[in-house]
Amino acid sequence: MENKRLGRGLSALIPSEEKKKGVEEIEVDRIVPNPNQPRESINEENIRELAESIREKGILQPILVRRKDDRYYEVVAGERRYLSAKLLGLNRVPAIILDIDEKEAYEISLVENIQREDLNPIEKAEAFKDYIDKYRVTHEELAGKIGISRTEITNLLRLLQLPQEIKEEVKKGTLTYGHARTLLSLESIDSQKEIAEKIINERLSVRETEELVSKKREIREIPEIRALESKLQNYLETRVKIQPQSPERGRITIEYKSLEELERIIGKFLE
Repeated sequence: MENKRLGRGLSALIPSEEKKKGVEEIEVDRIVPNPNQPRESINEENIRELAESIREKGILQPILVRRKDDRYYEVVAGERRYLSAKLLGLNRVPAIILDIDEKEAYEISLVENIQREDLNPIEKAEAFKDYIDKYRVTHEELAGKIGISRTEITNLLRLLQLPQEIKEEVKKGTLTYGHARTLLSLESIDSQKEIAEKIINERLSVRETEELVSKKREIREIPEIRALESKLQNYLETRVKIQPQSPERGRITIEYKSLEELERIIGKFLE
């Protein structure tokens, strides 16, 4: 169902008059990459494989471009075909020239990448955030443009709240979208990092991760621990966080904002 919706979304983003235009042969040297390409990195092995396919069968689907200026065109969709053509040293590529602005080009690029499942969850989230910030649209407006639900956009954007180390693991594929969403239910960054490391080392499934996180949250919500946390905060007159990691062990974090405050807190312990 999702692919069908996205397919209609991509078609809907291309103006009807543009669809009637024929394919033109454009010099590769006059084409430049899309600066708003949502995909952060290109898999070189995939480009080489596509280049071999193009060498044998040619470019079966035209690249979509828009005019950048009087001489150059900018890739809207089909960047891998463009890069493969460059790798092969082709002089020209089949292309359809779209009369669209930067915002419309960004929308088409987003839909194409999502439809082809080229983006990892963090790349999707970063691309959505960039688009929302740049064009000041709501989650619902973006959802309508690219053909996925507002809830899915909101859930993906929440991934950006995770520590950078965890986001990198999601990008690499060592942590899945399901793992990342489960980690978000943990309040502390330390707990998120601890569970993420456990997921990777022990190859935990999403279900196993959910069970582990649920147990960890149950430990944290023990009333006696919250009461002790409150007593410490009142006594030390600063923020204190008790982070249980099991029924027997855990970590206490005491905040201070200056050396003077640190000395005052230490003095409290030495009284």
